[in-house]
Amino acid sequence: MSTAKSSDGKRKTVAGKGNTKPTIVATSQTSRFHVDTLTTLSTEIDLQTVNISIGQNDLLVDAHLRLKSGVHYALIGQNGEGKSTLLKAIADRLIPGIADNLRLLLVSQVEDDDNTASDLLAGEAEGTQFDTELTVTQRVVKSDRRRERALVEQKLLQSAHDTSTNVNDIAHALFTVKLQRAKDELEEAQKIALRRSGARGSQARKDLLKAEAAVAELEQRLANSDWGIPDSQIILEAAEVLDNVQNQLDALDAGTTEARVRSILLGLGFKKEQLDAKFITLSGGWRSRCSLANALLQKPDILMLDEPTNYLDILSVSWLQKHLETVPSTVVVIAHDREFVDAIAQETIILRNKSLTYYDGNLTEYEQDMRVERKGKIRMKEALDKKRVAVEKTIEQGLRTAKATGDMNRAKMAKSRQKKLDDRWGMERSAKGGRWVPFYSFLVLILTMCVARFKLNRDNAGYHFTSREEIEIEELDKPIKLVIPSPEPLRFPGCLISASNITFSYPRSASKVLEDVTITIHPGDRVGLVGKNGEGKSTLVKLLTGIGGLVPKKGSIERHPRLRLGYFDQHSVEALTSAGVASTSAVRYFLDTLQSASPSIDVDESAARACLGSFGLHGRTAVTPISTLSGGQKVRLALAIVVYPAPNLLVLDEVTTHLDKDTIVALIQALRKYTGAVLLVSHDRHFVRCVIESEHAVPRLGDSDGESDEESDEDDDTGQGRKGTVYAVGPKGRVKPLSGGMDDYAVVIEKQMRKLGLT
Repeated sequence: MSTAKSSDGKRKTVAGKGNTKPTIVATSQTSRFHVDTLTTLSTEIDLQTVNISIGQNDLLVDAHLRLKSGVHYALIGQNGEGKSTLLKAIADRLIPGIADNLRLLLVSQVEDDDNTASDLLAGEAEGTQFDTELTVTQRVVKSDRRRERALVEQKLLQSAHDTSTNVNDIAHALFTVKLQRAKDELEEAQKIALRRSGARGSQARKDLLKAEAAVAELEQRLANSDWGIPDSQIILEAAEVLDNVQNQLDALDAGTTEARVRSILLGLGFKKEQLDAKFITLSGGWRSRCSLANALLQKPDILMLDEPTNYLDILSVSWLQKHLETVPSTVVVIAHDREFVDAIAQETIILRNKSLTYYDGNLTEYEQDMRVERKGKIRMKEALDKKRVAVEKTIEQGLRTAKATGDMNRAKMAKSRQKKLDDRWGMERSAKGGRWVPFYSFLVLILTMCVARFKLNRDNAGYHFTSREEIEIEELDKPIKLVIPSPEPLRFPGCLISASNITFSYPRSASKVLEDVTITIHPGDRVGLVGKNGEGKSTLVKLLTGIGGLVPKKGSIERHPRLRLGYFDQHSVEALTSAGVASTSAVRYFLDTLQSASPSIDVDESAARACLGSFGLHGRTAVTPISTLSGGQKVRLALAIVVYPAPNLLVLDEVTTHLDKDTIVALIQALRKYTGAVLLVSHDRHFVRCVIESEHAVPRLGDSDGESDEESDEDDDTGQGRKGTVYAVGPKGRVKPLSGGMDDYAVVIEKQMRKLGLT
């Protein structure tokens, strides 16, 4: 075996922006077989000893990377573990051993550092040009390079065949097609030569020279009209190429591409009038949806989606969830929406401690099984420890008796028992499911004999000191704790906010954003707002809170005179990505922001550090530049500022974006203990269920292995939160309370999807 290594790593830039990204270096263990068969019929990836690093930071060490054909995976792990980097390394073919014929496509929705929108869609190379007059639909249709290339070739060859009787014209069309294909092969050869080193790199450079020579030869033949083959062969070859192109278009279902694009875009939340608007007028979030639509249209062998739900409302997430179930390709998804992940995942890939492990099931099933397995091991270890103490006491007593009486047989028996105890101590069930049943005699409390025949640790290869596996209890990740301070009770009773029959529309707009809305928020209430993008959720929040100076056209809004408000939205995080605060520390930003917003608030550095520490920003993290913080850490910093001092009403607008599953669970736990009122706007269905409807932060699949409710609650220290009300916002400005909560809203979503023809 030999270890193949990519070249020193190619410096990556964000498409169309020119921003330098860290160098990714990847290696894997490949055999001569892999080297000689880099183009195969297989659509799977199965690589051993995969290592990925960025600079001095190792993300994967000797990992097994396995992606089976047609399987849908959820890739999970804490923020900073390297999930996005792993997908990037696969998509860019930085890991040696990935077959050349595999069509890989990554849709990454991580915003650029400057928060500007990229003109390029998923899979498009940097420098790709497109017509700025294209509509949204046309832009997505033309992003399918295989279809567009086939259409160009078909038009060129068909035109020459139908309109010309001159063989020279047919030959010119044929060799033009050949030249363009040769240039594509040359471009791919250049990429491969940059990635490979050693023997593979030497062969890649030879292939590159051949590709360059082929392009030069075709260019010369076109320039001199020197075809080098008989006319009869030109006509025959042109007809054959045209037939292949037409077959390719039929396989791609090219005739229905525009209709399919429109259906996908509608499913992702576009309105019909938006489909014919110019692409360049779209914001970054809508362009991200176009990129996702492009990927769903192309159907690559392996489709990788990095946080695809970030810009989607609940209806669009539900549509995407159902659509992915019909995708035959291998799919790998990173997402923070638990309900979405559970629905689409057939298997789960766990990235933890620089290694990859695989589970046949979704995220919730994995966590349930791991919880039951861990508790079973803890019980088994506790029981065996008690038994061992009793056995060792019996052996010690036997040795004392043998020594006192001089009974050598008794001494040998005691030593034999000690040897068997050391050899046959550990798991009472083998890796293959066979059970070692302990059997007791009057004199020997524990001589664990195997009912079935077994060899020395037959389930594990290599040398082992005992016949049984040791009981290894895996250490859990350090729990994430967030603390949201609770407010003091208001001195005067009454509701925090009361809106009565309010109606609102923006100036110079005939349509009403909100109509005849009545809603009341009392101290400690939990209120959730759900609905499609653009239906008025954020407008309603601003009207209720008075932020932005919006005033209803009709109706009235009353607020408690001593109401203290904490307001979090995406702008809270975007402010942390600006160049002006990049070099500022979290502590300094915390102090400056609070003193600027509320000069009356007395806060010193000690109080600032204590508050940041309660949100997991400890020690050096609190004094390092904000630009070095991860997306999740920036969300925590923004939250810390929002909740200091403790607000009576905490408004959270899409707070889970950029948070991993463990941080979301910690936030749910903190909100359960928070005694103030919560007004939540979110497209994360599970998060709404937990915060507003008081469901388990970690879903339960029912009692397993005798696990009782009390035992289940030990791992979910959230208490019973106060149940609140979910309101559906829209359509037509209506706001309706849902007696059945998110279950009722799921029914509403199904009706809307059927009405739009999306089911």
